[in-house]
Amino acid sequence: MKLFQKMKVKKVYLCYLLILLIIMGILLIIVLYGKQNSSKDAGASPDTSAFQFYYFDGKAVTLRTLYDPAMEKELIKKINALPMEIADKDAIAGMEVPFYGIRISDKEGYDITVALSKGVWLKNDGTIYYGDTDLSLLWEQMEGEDEDNSLTVLNFPNAGLLTAYHLFFMMKAEEPDGEVVEGVVMSVEDIQPSRITVSITNNSGEEFSYGRYFSLQKQIDGQWYTMPVQADNIGFEDLACVLPDGKSASETYDLNIYGTLEPGIYRLVVQNLSAEFLVGHGNLSAKRD
Repeated sequence: MKLFQKMKVKKVYLCYLLILLIIMGILLIIVLYGKQNSSKDAGASPDTSAFQFYYFDGKAVTLRTLYDPAMEKELIKKINALPMEIADKDAIAGMEVPFYGIRISDKEGYDITVALSKGVWLKNDGTIYYGDTDLSLLWEQMEGEDEDNSLTVLNFPNAGLLTAYHLFFMMKAEEPDGEVVEGVVMSVEDIQPSRITVSITNNSGEEFSYGRYFSLQKQIDGQWYTMPVQADNIGFEDLACVLPDGKSASETYDLNIYGTLEPGIYRLVVQNLSAEFLVGHGNLSAKRD
């Protein structure tokens, strides 16, 4: 059964462009459809999204973006299926530097992402495939495309899924870059696998403001690391919460965006406040000094 709708495409004559198209087609088929997907309407939308290609050499992340839907359509027409092997989670452990990543949006605007290394293809829905494909040629062919060198490992596709096997996809947490307000504290009120509720108390003598943004950090060998989110299309409301002096407020934060938390010591970070908690084997609790 064909995986793609029939598409009208332009002919491409240059050999180097054909090579680029072939490799891109392989990427698109595996990433966007997978071996088991037979839906003709599912998958990426080349007309409304750019093709983003990432490269991680173990130190820095580079992104190159291609804005040419005709290239994607050409290969979708030519390649209807590509034999791939379903792999298990242990295959992720065999991935190593360099890593490649792909991001493109589907017709509804949701991201479809994949991380690739040593023939292992990890999709953002958690499915894993094996297909022996060298992506270095595609990376070279895209040299000169719109390039961004300002990203961190937290921006790499599916970094959250890779952290359980490759700790370099977590970034060392920096010390707070703002003033820590004396008299303002945050403590854990309740914690569940999917959410955490904290109490923020202000006894600073003045109003305290904080936003809706939060992050999660994990302690490894005494060092705090910022964890990448696993969920796609995550955004935070640009709102300021004002807490008067002498008052407390309860706030609940969604932990689902980080996936299943492995056992360890974690801390929720809001503004320059933090609250630690423990994750055991099936148990969660606030960390007590």
